[in-house]
Amino acid sequence: MEEYFASTPSKLKTNDYSSITLVLGNESCDLDSAVSAIVYAVFLHWQHNTFKGKVCTASKRTDDCKEDIFVPILDVNREDFPLKTEVVFALAGHEIYDKDLVFSNDIDMTKLMSEGKAKVTLVDHHTLASKYNHLAPYVTEIIDHRPLDRTYWTYNEDVRSTIELVGSCCTLVAQRIRDLSALVGLNGEFFTLYPDMTDLLYSCIVLDTVNFSKEVNKATQHDVEIVNFLEDLLNIDQREEQRKAKVDRLLEARRNVSQLTAAQLLRKDLKIFEDILVPSFPVLVKEFLSKPDSLEAVTEALSSRKCSLGLLLGMDLRGGHQRDCAVISPDDKLAKAFAIFLQEWSSPSFELVSELGVNHYYFKQMNLSAFRKQYVPAITEFLYYYKE
Repeated sequence: MEEYFASTPSKLKTNDYSSITLVLGNESCDLDSAVSAIVYAVFLHWQHNTFKGKVCTASKRTDDCKEDIFVPILDVNREDFPLKTEVVFALAGHEIYDKDLVFSNDIDMTKLMSEGKAKVTLVDHHTLASKYNHLAPYVTEIIDHRPLDRTYWTYNEDVRSTIELVGSCCTLVAQRIRDLSALVGLNGEFFTLYPDMTDLLYSCIVLDTVNFSKEVNKATQHDVEIVNFLEDLLNIDQREEQRKAKVDRLLEARRNVSQLTAAQLLRKDLKIFEDILVPSFPVLVKEFLSKPDSLEAVTEALSSRKCSLGLLLGMDLRGGHQRDCAVISPDDKLAKAFAIFLQEWSSPSFELVSELGVNHYYFKQMNLSAFRKQYVPAITEFLYYYKE
């Protein structure tokens, strides 16, 4: 693992490769996205060198002989990586730091594609952000756990896709690695050789499912099977205790936002759907709105990103599960229409209970199993019907 992280960014920077595969996570760069990208890129590197062999043997190697490289791309600016507190914490636990990683503003993806030596694997999303629409012809594989949306599906017919509704994308990444390894009789070998990658997958799944919480209701049987498989490989005995301890540590790291300004907290876990800004907070929206200049920060974010609406999503898992949300816009008519639309949405119902908000529409969310991904179909339909 050390060799991979020491050499890959350097080879990318010096153009020392024959071809390159970018493993691109989603724009929120949460732990699931970051770990999926990193682990799958490391696996592709191992697979290339193990299954296919090196193009040049040591005895015949020349200066002209270059290798394929596989690069995880964390879709966040390098300067914003410290905002991803649980990602920084989890990776540091395995001695992976920002110097070992490649961020979206480190490279010119348009230039890479134009050179004809690049292809792209998408993890933890299957709809490209508008800034990446030009990457669609180069996408060769997709691994995602969201409901399939073909609205913007412009990929080549031979793209390989693994799309399944599970609690964590890391479940599907682990399954894909397991399946590809089994094809050549190397069952479990990658997981054994790279225990840090195995532990990151394990940690992410138990976090995303909140340790298989019935209240959250996010885990599937597939998540359970993969976690049991990983625990066997990691030789974990006290499984319930270990799961709880991991989740507690990661949740504490995620909530460690006391030093962040309102503007930074907005960027911590942010997605944009056309012109709707959708940040997700590790604290309740009510707590975010109590920060100095929070509404001003939202207004600035909407303006700078050319968005007309903001949907703020919050949660708090301390001492019981709570969720809330708020709709904010400089156009009150638009904000009111979107707020009503979300209240009436039934697939699934968010069970929104209105409370008084100043310059915004604020709700307690009683459906505790509705995450941001459950809001996406509602956002998409609102954009299609209302804004037309």
